[in-house]
Amino acid sequence: MEWLEKWFPHTGKCVTEGIRLAIFNTILLAGGGVAIFLLFETVDLLRRLGIPIPLPVWLVMVLAVVPYYVLMFQYGKAFGALSSSKRPVAGFAVGLLGQLPSALLLILSINEELYRYISPHVWRALFTIMSMVVIVAPVMVGLGSLDQNHKENVKM
Repeated sequence: MEWLEKWFPHTGKCVTEGIRLAIFNTILLAGGGVAIFLLFETVDLLRRLGIPIPLPVWLVMVLAVVPYYVLMFQYGKAFGALSSSKRPVAGFAVGLLGQLPSALLLILSINEELYRYISPHVWRALFTIMSMVVIVAPVMVGLGSLDQNHKENVKM
């Protein structure tokens, strides 16, 4: 958990912490995204071989995406504890800045028509998960920054 803490906010500056979150999200997207893609492709290969198993979308949602949302909330909570700004838009701005790598990957994959090279079922699942992450994660960071209990938790 120590490597996670070094990526959490150190200042209350919106742009600095947004860039830190974008770099952190790039690392998570590279590692987690590749693992999820390989899992889906393996299941799709097994399905083409005649083994009737479903795509593990719910497994990925429960084991990867929900903990990611919790991590984004905690990031926002740490930012809110350090931020001197009382405006709610600061946390949401950090979340939007931090999700730029995910949004750019989603836009790139649509513009370059990457869906042509993978199974339609895998593409649909990946597109849905990525779209949800791009929309919900900034909201989680923003809500975490608005958490009223964060100052008490930081002092403990």
